Amino acid sequence: MKRRDLFTLKTTEEIAPKQDLHPHHLSRTTAGLEPYIPSTDQPWNYSRAAHLLRRTMIGPKDREIRDVISLGLDKTLQQLFQPATISTSEIEPWCFAEPQIKAIPIGSGIPGLSDPDFNNQIQLRREMFPRWYAKSLAVSTMSIQERMVMFWSGILTSELDVVRFSEWMFHQQALLRKHCLGNFKTLINEITVDAAMLVYLDGIRNQKTANTTQINENFARELMELFTCGPTDWEDQPNYTEDDVREAARALSGWTIAISTHSNASARPYYSGIKGNFISLRWDSGKKTFLGETGNWKATDIINILFQKRSTQIARFICEKLYRAFVYDIPDRNIIDQMAMLFIKDWEIKPVLDILLKSAHFFDSENIGAMYKSPVSFLIGSIRSMGISQIPDFKLEMSSNTNRDLSIRLGNLGEILFNPPNVKGWPGGRTWVSTSTVSLRQKFLLDVIDGRITLRDNGKQTRFYIFSALDFAKSFPELVDAEQLCMDISMFMLNRKPTEIDFAIYLEAMLMGAKTYEWNLLDPMFNGEERIKNLLRMLVIQPMHQLH
Repeated sequence: MKRRDLFTLKTTEEIAPKQDLHPHHLSRTTAGLEPYIPSTDQPWNYSRAAHLLRRTMIGPKDREIRDVISLGLDKTLQQLFQPATISTSEIEPWCFAEPQIKAIPIGSGIPGLSDPDFNNQIQLRREMFPRWYAKSLAVSTMSIQERMVMFWSGILTSELDVVRFSEWMFHQQALLRKHCLGNFKTLINEITVDAAMLVYLDGIRNQKTANTTQINENFARELMELFTCGPTDWEDQPNYTEDDVREAARALSGWTIAISTHSNASARPYYSGIKGNFISLRWDSGKKTFLGETGNWKATDIINILFQKRSTQIARFICEKLYRAFVYDIPDRNIIDQMAMLFIKDWEIKPVLDILLKSAHFFDSENIGAMYKSPVSFLIGSIRSMGISQIPDFKLEMSSNTNRDLSIRLGNLGEILFNPPNVKGWPGGRTWVSTSTVSLRQKFLLDVIDGRITLRDNGKQTRFYIFSALDFAKSFPELVDAEQLCMDISMFMLNRKPTEIDFAIYLEAMLMGAKTYEWNLLDPMFNGEERIKNLLRMLVIQPMHQLH
């Protein structure tokens, strides 16, 4: 089944006669994890270089894609796997601070913000944090790091609106960034006692003392169901029982959030720490039997047993998610099983990604331009790749409805940063695109191209999302040859070379009645800006523009 067929008006029978349109797994190509070797049929060209960057970063630019063609696959992956610095200057110093959990006297203020109102400070930071990250993605360097941070955020989920304090969410994201290409078992150990996770999945309420027992099963259940092995294996056999959930929850008890050194011994603490804190008196110290193993287990014991007893299931579960994120959203179990065999050796994430992104399978033509763009990939990717400026949300020093315009648009398309719909994260895949969301996506870019987005700012209507079609065209290497420029822009916007018929339509749209020999983009009298806009108006409404 081809992803591109889903955007046509073909009948169900034409797309996949007598087949399940929603298979659980599917082999679409015979190419495997053997290294991709450029050939006449599968050349290392613009299409494949763009494919690699579009899947591993947000909104690559034409210049970056062309640089990668020259750099080659191996050196490109070396660069993509390098850690990237993400600036926190606009949210300092509060992002590093310990969350204040009780209002301090009016007038004394909170570090990092001047408004003395406690609840208002929490809300301002909760609004600013996603806007800061959206801006960070829009100015990110060529690295897979932030794509991986978002990947893990969609699996090891926490919701900002539930956690409430942005400081905890910032430190959780820093934890994901630290381990995003590292050791998965280490990541699970650390996320288990992360402050935001302890709040989100009620770890701080999971306790046993001499007089009371309040064992909370939320995290224990999600640890297995969503974070590691999944509820069942590939043969639909259960990976754990309800008894395993209850016993794991007992072992995971005793963790809360550290009391800050800022606290006043004679009163409720004003500040809460940023790390989990184990209190033995709150831990259920009795014997537990988990996955057939009995002992006085603690949290680390549960994770060790889980990785020992369900290693194959964990490896397949996580590798399937990696496959869905980077290759196609209907998994190929032959490929995933090979990935899992490598992953299970030491739980290192980078080698698994490295072999996948170098593979013939990844670069097979069937997998190029075959995944739906998420709202972040579409909106923030367009901002970055097309050089759109004056983004209202990026004015972090201000808070108003105007300065949340991009955030609102992301929400309308179904992806609110740091606030997934539930603990399962975003379903992704085909759920990103519907008749209503496609029209919103197309209208946004058409409005950007035509300069129609104005918002009230400081009491007056101001243009936002500024885009220069002429500057965009100048970012491509060929300006004199109309046909080559049209082809370059078409391939950049649509992920693949257009057919001869489609290209003729695009070229006609760009020329607007002129002849190719009359093409002179730099002549002000030629009105090149409007001609490039007319081409882009045609391209952004094409179904292929929704894919990457």
